[in-house]
Amino acid sequence: MTRVIEQRKRDHLNLAQNEALNFSISAGFNRWRFIHNALPEINLSDIDTRCTFLGKELKFPLLISSMSGGVQESYHFNARLASAAEAVGCALGLGSIRAALENEEARDSFLVAREQAPTAVILANLGIAQILTAHSMDRVARFCEDLSANALIIHLNPLQEAFQPEGDTKFAGGLAAIQKWVQEFPLPIIVKEVGQGLSLAVISRLQGVGVEIIDIAGAGGSNWISIEGARLSEDQSVLKKTAQEFANWGEPTAEILENLSTNQFVIASGGLKRPLDLPKALGLGANMGGIAGILLKQALKDDADKLSEALLVWKKTLEMTMFGAGVRTIDELIGNRQLLQKID
Repeated sequence: MTRVIEQRKRDHLNLAQNEALNFSISAGFNRWRFIHNALPEINLSDIDTRCTFLGKELKFPLLISSMSGGVQESYHFNARLASAAEAVGCALGLGSIRAALENEEARDSFLVAREQAPTAVILANLGIAQILTAHSMDRVARFCEDLSANALIIHLNPLQEAFQPEGDTKFAGGLAAIQKWVQEFPLPIIVKEVGQGLSLAVISRLQGVGVEIIDIAGAGGSNWISIEGARLSEDQSVLKKTAQEFANWGEPTAEILENLSTNQFVIASGGLKRPLDLPKALGLGANMGGIAGILLKQALKDDADKLSEALLVWKKTLEMTMFGAGVRTIDELIGNRQLLQKID
């Protein structure tokens, strides 16, 4: 099983770089623009992009979303991401810790993140299939303690699992399991999708069982159904061809935000491809943005400084957008739809 997981992680790192496997539909941020404010009545030096997340201050509301862990390549990959998160003051989500729970040798590829980012917000991550069937809460809690994680992400990925050659499709009882973990796990629980999005109905159900932080992870970026479809062998041709029908299955991120009304803390990931997408997501109501795929190739290169520079472009774009829209703080930007105009 360990070798199977390792190969899957390697496949994911390689295939996620293939833009042909991304959604062809947009996340929807291109349908919004900021209204320019020629009289902002603030100084550029007044702009404050800081925010609070899980009780800790970030320099700006960005999450490097979960990508990898558990294989040899992931050690340096996560080290670079963590170093960059520490340098620029954003949060970091790690890939699924399942590999570390099942193989002692995989632990370092995750624990290196805390070594490189001693003060950053770091999120552990585990699939709902694992909390339903495989791993005890105590075991997960012990690893999170070793990592000094600030929260645990439970990711939902039913169709990814359905098309995955080794997938686990036992999702019955998922909501009750989430409720149990929210009530009993020692760290805050974040629930996210992996790229097909959390619909308004699912978000409401999660709120009903006490989930206070969600990552909507909508359609528009990497499509993990297509990635798993690419992994299927030719003797699985029926399933492989079926995967093609789901190339654009999901809820676009900006559309979810446009229609969402909740008092939960909302992370908007999935299809944020340009730095200007971050302030748009915040203006539409998200508390934080998340990016992954656009950082992947940079993170696989041995240049943490370039990775930090790329993240700083997102921070500077946020700062300049706030100045151009006439808002001084992140709180003034979040959910302020009067700053935005929808493009027909």
